[in-house]
Amino acid sequence: MGRIPGLALLFLLSSIALLAATNSQTFYLASDVRAGTVRLSRGICEVTWSTSTGSQVQLTIKSEDKKTVTVPARMVEGKQDRTGAVTSVVNGVTYLNELHTRNAKFILENGAETAK
Repeated sequence: MGRIPGLALLFLLSSIALLAATNSQTFYLASDVRAGTVRLSRGICEVTWSTSTGSQVQLTIKSEDKKTVTVPARMVEGKQDRTGAVTSVVNGVTYLNELHTRNAKFILENGAETAK
């Protein structure tokens, strides 16, 4: 009888770890970008996000050079055609505006005005 609660706890903990693993994505940044007030270098970065109520999430972006930035974003759930990053150039500065995963789009709230 003591094994059942232990197995249930083990299953629960492994499920939580599995759920946490699904809240991350690796992206390639083709150029240096600014996310919030932090400049991220070109290259591979890993993005993780915290789930919250509603569409507001916190994105944590960690670049290859170990620079980390956390920015607020709005999550729009739904299947995306492509995964990747969307940037814009404003006054010569490249800003990271959106990140697309297979199942969601994240619109960064980094204070950058999108060039139109």
